[in-house]
Amino acid sequence: MDSGASHSFISARFASCLDVTPDCMSYILDVSTPTGTSMSTDSVYRSCEMSMAGITLYVDLIVLPIRDFDVILGMDWLSAHRARMDCYNKTVDFCLPDGMTFQFTGDKGFSTLIISFIRASRYL
Repeated sequence: MDSGASHSFISARFASCLDVTPDCMSYILDVSTPTGTSMSTDSVYRSCEMSMAGITLYVDLIVLPIRDFDVILGMDWLSAHRARMDCYNKTVDFCLPDGMTFQFTGDKGFSTLIISFIRASRYL
């Protein structure tokens, strides 16, 4: 989940595992990345079924040639499901349009060592 992303995305590599064909959007979307580059796309997988906390939800996923993530759930999806993020506790509370509520709990830690860019550059 990325509250900084305006749309929801799927990596082209991960999308190739799906047994469906993407739709062509009526426009080309130019997406800016945090590194300052941009990517263009016109492909979207509509109404992809996903399960979160045992609940079936649907999302439109725009195809991007990204490598670090399989799927990014952005503000379009988060706002449609009335998500409230608690970053400190690593939870997201959802209140669906039908009144159903549930909570998603994220990782409590990292499985890989993370170091800062400044510290990493000292090793180079």
